[in-house]
Amino acid sequence: MSETQQAFQLISAQQKFNAILVAALCVVTAGSYVTLSGLLTSQLIEELGWSSLNTTFGITVNMILYGATAPFAIHLMEKHGIKKIVIASLVILLAGALLCILNSKIIFNLAWGVLVGLGCGALTMSFGALFARSWFEKTGLPTGILTASSVTGQFVLLPMWAKLANDVGWRAPLIGCVVLTLITLLIVCFLLNEKFSAVRTVTAHHIKPNSTFLDVFINLKGFVKNKKFWVISLAFGMCGATTNGLMWSSFTPAATLEGISVAESSYLLLIIGLLNIPGTIGAGWLSDKINKQSLLAVIFFLRGASLIWLPFILSQPVGWELIAFAVVFGVFDVATVPPVITLCNHIFGDQGPSAFSWINVAHQVGAGLAAFLGGLIAFITGSYFALWFIAGGICFLAAVIVLSPHHGEK
Repeated sequence: MSETQQAFQLISAQQKFNAILVAALCVVTAGSYVTLSGLLTSQLIEELGWSSLNTTFGITVNMILYGATAPFAIHLMEKHGIKKIVIASLVILLAGALLCILNSKIIFNLAWGVLVGLGCGALTMSFGALFARSWFEKTGLPTGILTASSVTGQFVLLPMWAKLANDVGWRAPLIGCVVLTLITLLIVCFLLNEKFSAVRTVTAHHIKPNSTFLDVFINLKGFVKNKKFWVISLAFGMCGATTNGLMWSSFTPAATLEGISVAESSYLLLIIGLLNIPGTIGAGWLSDKINKQSLLAVIFFLRGASLIWLPFILSQPVGWELIAFAVVFGVFDVATVPPVITLCNHIFGDQGPSAFSWINVAHQVGAGLAAFLGGLIAFITGSYFALWFIAGGICFLAAVIVLSPHHGEK
């Protein structure tokens, strides 16, 4: 029995439950910020007379940093321990949200782009990948649970934020995020310790106190020599472009242009978020059971089909068609994450979370480019109509790419 396997046996089931509860809450909290982009853009346009271009820079920087921060956050967690970096990330989120409350285009773009981007970036699914590999021997189901938690924060809280924005004003959802972050900070301080979650035991087997930032790039140098790394990165970049880059920033403004209220679009996003939960947990469970390439191809194809359908029904009043879209898209929205993380662990071993953190950079670059493209298309044409066809085509291409022989597990 290896030393790592012995470490897993030293952690009780209750401590694992407590640990994943804390991790899930951190991911929910970070997720509560990321989908505010579209809601805030709509509210700032309505209440302050801003344009979509006034927030595009901050949103694009946010999405890029959301991915680019992850490799360095993983390094810091492995060097200094997960708890310290989690607390620092939550404090950065607090600072970013409080600065965004100020009525300034420059401050909003810098605070949302840099501070919120950094804070959320440290608590992405790369954090979930490291967490799952540190506390659990089989990572498929835990990563599915944490991915579902991320989506819960992103979409399930959105209708409440939208109601607060409509009733109180655009600052209200930001204040709501601040309150949630403070609650999470208190729970992290209380539960993420040796007694309740075996942090010291985990740290003793996973911490790398002598590592440096240079090691981050040394690891990257090794990853880029592997063709599978590039294929997964390309496919995952397409994944980001057809999920985060669309639903976080373009769906609510696009629906508003078609006469759908912010509240109604938020409820559609709520349905997407709720269906993400069984979709990602199911994908995580299947990742431990079946071929991951075939699973990813099916997910991409069905997601693409739903996006091609969307522009034909978005101009209609909210009815069964849009609800059906939300259900289908929700199931396959982020279901790619657990099989990709499991693939990374299978291919790169103990460096799987680090490899995934770099692959997640591609995901967020794709998301940022799609967000920018959506804002540009809307600015030029006055509509997001063409964006959905482009996104659907990207999904179909990704379905082909993941079946590449260089993407396999062996």
